[in-house]
Amino acid sequence: MNKVYKMEYVLHPRSEIDSRICKLQDRMGDLTGAIIFESTDLGYFSGTAQEGLIYIPRDGQPTLMIRKSQERAEQESPLPVQPQRSLKSLKRDLDLPAGARIGLELDVLPYNNYLRLEKALGEDTSFFDISESIKQVRSVKSDFEVRLIREAARILDAGIATVADNLKEGMREVDLAVSVESTMRVLGHQGKVSFRRFNQNLPMGHLMAGPGAALPSYVSSPTGGKGMSLFFAQGPGFAKIKRGESVLVDFAGCYNGYIADETRIFCLGKLSAKLEDAHQAALQIEEAIADQLRPGKVSREIWSLSESEGARLGYQDFLGGPPGGKAGFVGHGVGLQIDEYPVIGPMDHEIAENNVVAVEPKMIYLNEGVVGIEDTFLVGETGAERLTRLPQEIWRV
Repeated sequence: MNKVYKMEYVLHPRSEIDSRICKLQDRMGDLTGAIIFESTDLGYFSGTAQEGLIYIPRDGQPTLMIRKSQERAEQESPLPVQPQRSLKSLKRDLDLPAGARIGLELDVLPYNNYLRLEKALGEDTSFFDISESIKQVRSVKSDFEVRLIREAARILDAGIATVADNLKEGMREVDLAVSVESTMRVLGHQGKVSFRRFNQNLPMGHLMAGPGAALPSYVSSPTGGKGMSLFFAQGPGFAKIKRGESVLVDFAGCYNGYIADETRIFCLGKLSAKLEDAHQAALQIEEAIADQLRPGKVSREIWSLSESEGARLGYQDFLGGPPGGKAGFVGHGVGLQIDEYPVIGPMDHEIAENNVVAVEPKMIYLNEGVVGIEDTFLVGETGAERLTRLPQEIWRV
C-alpha cells in the first residue's frame, strides 16, 4: 500500500463531452431540448461545474452559459462558453422556438427556480422531466470514466488498509476515521461524496464500532451511526472502540470526482462465532450477486436472489437491517454520485455493460454490531470485475 499515485487535475476531452450529449439527444423524443442546471450534470455534459447552465437541443450544438466563473469555465470546458445574462433574456439567447418543449432535471431543480424559469420562457413553453434519461445515460461509463473509477478504488484500498496499523483499544471512532481520510486526501480524494437524492449527504465514509454501527439514521444506507452532531447524524462519533467488537469501515474513494465504494470489517481480537458466521454468509451473498451482474439481467431478479440467499442461509431478519428498517437495496451504481443507476433493489433496472455497481450485503444486529462486505464491480460483456481489491475476510488486529 506504499504505491505512489499519479495525481492530476483531469479535464474532459471534447470527444467525451460530444458522446454524452449525443446519447442524451437520442433519448429526447419530441422534446425541443433540455436545460441543465445541476452542477454534477452540468459538469458531466459540459466539462465544467462552474455556476450556469447548458442547453442541449434535440438536434444541433449545445449552448454553455456561465455566470461564475466564466474565465475558469473557459479553461475547463472544451465547449465554447458564453456569459449567462438575466433569465429574462434566456429565451432569446437560446433562440427557443414558440411552443418549445423543454426537459428539466425536475428531481433536483428547486421549485422557486422552476417558477422563475417558467415565467422567463413564457406560457407557450412546456416543461418535462428529463432526469431519468440523464441518470440512464450517466449509468453507462466510458473507458475514460472507468479509468478514473479504477484510481478511486486504488485510493480507497490504500485508505482502508491503514486501519490495520492504527486501530488501538480505547481510541475514538473519529480518530481512526481520520487516518483513513487523511490517507485518501493526500492521494487525490476531493474530500466530498456527492449524493443526488434530496436531503441526503455523506461524509467520506462510515467508521463505527460495536452497537454504534447498528444505530439507524436518516441516511439512505444500511448503516447509520450516531455521528458527531444531530445535524449530521451519521458516521463516526466519539465512542471508544473496544476489544472483541466489529469495526465497520465503509468509505467512498474518489478521484477527479469519480467514486468507488468499499466496506471491510476489522476487530481487535476475535468476534463472536455468531458474527463471524454472519460475515461468511455476507461473503456468499456478494459472490452470488456478482455472478449475476451481466448485461441483460434485471435488478429486481438480482435483488430477489439476494433475499432468497439471505433466507436460505438463515439471515433474512438481519440482511440489510432489521425487519421494518431494511435498506431496501443491496447494491447501487456509482460514478460522479454515490446513488447512481442501476439500483440493485425491487425495481426494473436492466444491467448494462460498463455499469459500475457497489454490492453491499451487510448483517445488522441491533445492540451488537454490523458485519458484511461491500465491493465495487465493473460489469463486462460476460461478467463482473471487482475493482476494490482488499482481502474480504475480517481483519483481526
